[in-house]
Amino acid sequence: MKTLREIEELTERAMNSIDHLQQTEANPYLYQKLRQRMLDERQEAISKNARLVLKISAALVLFMGVNVTSYYILNKGQQVAVQKVKTPGINAVAQEYFPKDSAYSY
Repeated sequence: MKTLREIEELTERAMNSIDHLQQTEANPYLYQKLRQRMLDERQEAISKNARLVLKISAALVLFMGVNVTSYYILNKGQQVAVQKVKTPGINAVAQEYFPKDSAYSY
């Protein structure tokens, strides 16, 4: 176990060694490198989002195209003229409530 005097001596020696240190200088291009790296990461994220939006847009356009095409194909077969079926009961009700002479007696 070290005595208090030995600990103080080691502490003093460590402090004195700090006095002789010089301030370090950063690489002058470090800021540019960091900034470029951040821009590259941002561009990569933007391109990923753009690809995702493009894929979703393509899927929606395809979906709409299939729907419009199927609508026209299905309606093309249903354009057969519908024949009117005359029912005598309907004509009687129509003549009773909607007379052709339009003479209303109030």
